[in-house]
Amino acid sequence: MAAQLSSALIVVDMQKDLCWDGRRKQKVAEALPPLLTAIDAFASMGSLVVYTYFALPPDDEQFKRFGDRYCIEGTEGAELISELAPLRGPLLRKKKHSVFFETELDQVLREHGVDVVYFAGLQTQICIMTSMADASFRGYRAVAIEECVVSTRDEVKQQALDWIRTYVGDVLPLSQVTQVMEAR
Repeated sequence: MAAQLSSALIVVDMQKDLCWDGRRKQKVAEALPPLLTAIDAFASMGSLVVYTYFALPPDDEQFKRFGDRYCIEGTEGAELISELAPLRGPLLRKKKHSVFFETELDQVLREHGVDVVYFAGLQTQICIMTSMADASFRGYRAVAIEECVVSTRDEVKQQALDWIRTYVGDVLPLSQVTQVMEAR
């Protein structure tokens, strides 16, 4: 059995097609330094870091809904961005927005004794929001790291963070997250 941990960082969908899309490239570039700091802090404290990624079939139904084609399995665009290398934990494939939907994430977190799940990555109003709701439904304390979540538009990110605060979790700046981590 793995060492008992109390927290985990979930890095959501930091993939080439999503990160380097012209609509959010600058936002991702701004979020990368704090995200790398968060990854390093969690890993150095012995906390679990999990990376999730889309690998979608070329005819996935969500392409019709969103009007984009992205992260198609087997393509370079589905790969994580190189700035995250080397990975500091497991990589989990997902097929839908929530990192919990039909993945082994819940089992991995429970095996590691995780009770607090921190979220970083893309996009705040879609994958982060649905994942945090699912984390809350499963009994985890869910926390978005404010500087480490990205949306294409600032107002959409703020709306998502307001919804998260109201219904399913907390939104904390990285400085407060590292203080909480060091106190554990």
